[in-house]
Amino acid sequence: MTAVRAWLEDRLALGGLFSRLVDGRVELKGAWLKTTGLTCLVLILVECVTGIVLSQFYTPSPAAAFKNVQAINADPVGRFVRGVHHWGSAALILLALLSVIRMFFSAEYKKRYDLVWICTLIFLQLVLFFQLTGHILPWDTNATTTASVEAGFAGNVWVLGPLLKRAILGGSAVGSNTLIRWYGIHVIVLPAALLLLAAIPLCAYRLRASRREEEAADTAETPGSEEYYPNHMAREMMAALAVFLIVAFLAFRRGAPLELEATAANLGGDYQSLAEWYVLPLHALTLLPPFNKAAIEPLGTVILPALLILVLLVLPFIDRNPSRKLSSRPFALTMGLLTLFTTAGLYGYAFVKERTMAVKQAERIALMTGEKQPELNAQLVATGKKLYEDQGCSGCHSIKGNGGNAGPQLTLEGRQRPEKDWQMEHLIKPASKVPGSTMPAYAQLSKEQIAALAEYMVSLR
Repeated sequence: MTAVRAWLEDRLALGGLFSRLVDGRVELKGAWLKTTGLTCLVLILVECVTGIVLSQFYTPSPAAAFKNVQAINADPVGRFVRGVHHWGSAALILLALLSVIRMFFSAEYKKRYDLVWICTLIFLQLVLFFQLTGHILPWDTNATTTASVEAGFAGNVWVLGPLLKRAILGGSAVGSNTLIRWYGIHVIVLPAALLLLAAIPLCAYRLRASRREEEAADTAETPGSEEYYPNHMAREMMAALAVFLIVAFLAFRRGAPLELEATAANLGGDYQSLAEWYVLPLHALTLLPPFNKAAIEPLGTVILPALLILVLLVLPFIDRNPSRKLSSRPFALTMGLLTLFTTAGLYGYAFVKERTMAVKQAERIALMTGEKQPELNAQLVATGKKLYEDQGCSGCHSIKGNGGNAGPQLTLEGRQRPEKDWQMEHLIKPASKVPGSTMPAYAQLSKEQIAALAEYMVSLR
């Protein structure tokens, strides 16, 4: 081993490189908050490894994608790996946000830190794109619907909207082209960019030969500092381990979410996609006037976020205040807090508005997958079954092969559409729930009879 190390050192000078990487000083104040860099790098490596494993059992096509993910979930190891991949991606977003907030309020975008600041902002955008492009891969109901909504935001942009939407989707609507395009970006483009951007801030200053005098000047206002190695490096390793253990725990206990396959039947009824947690503030804007109007919506979903990122990118070059103390930066403090409180308020508003729908949706999916059985009134089911026979429904519909073929078969109607309210409205006015339906309306029946028929429909599982 000594000979091998000597051989490598002679050709690669790894010892000198390591010394330069671990050289430098770190301010003791807020030292634990400065552990996000190595933690992000560790999570990126975890994402790459788990992504490579998952790709061996996945085909990016609408016909196979959902079934592949189902098969992965059916295996305990596969479920854990997919869970780690899912929660690791969420952790990357949170850590990137934490890094941006910390660097803004501690003015770590000044002087030579401007490169790290710019890389961190780009890194945040990339991990968001990582989450967005990966979200469609399971090809379940939520994935395809939210992809359509996200493309719709771009499609509403003035003048360029239709071109942007077509470029994002690879066509006029979510389909196989969308899945293949987003898969390619997710597994090839983004991992390479993330590794590069994570490495640049990590090494940017430690690879400079004449840095000691400059670092001494940087820490003049906060003289309490220590060598990066070994203490701060140990902090980073402990933080990375702690985050990974949390990700592993969530993966083991909760896995990664998976709804129903994206078929016309499953996307019908009262299905509504729920906005993902990382875009809730933007989604909340679309619920508030004037952004709830299609003509103004791009201002809140595209223009304002883009302007915010642009201002943050050029901040190192327009903020000429030499001090890094918050008390000496009242404007930056005010704008930073205003942005945080506004974002938190929008997040809370969207969460409250969608909470009821989210609970209802979770119950609907549990009923459709058979994880939960509906609460049924046996007497109403019997009454509804008799009404079904008396009204001649079997002339058009079949149940377990018995009946006509003019209408859809109803053997699993209770799983496909488990909402009693939907069934009642469909019976009263079929075309309102299934556009183009030729089924006759049963509005002449009493409310009790309609409820009994709906109860019977839900019982068909």
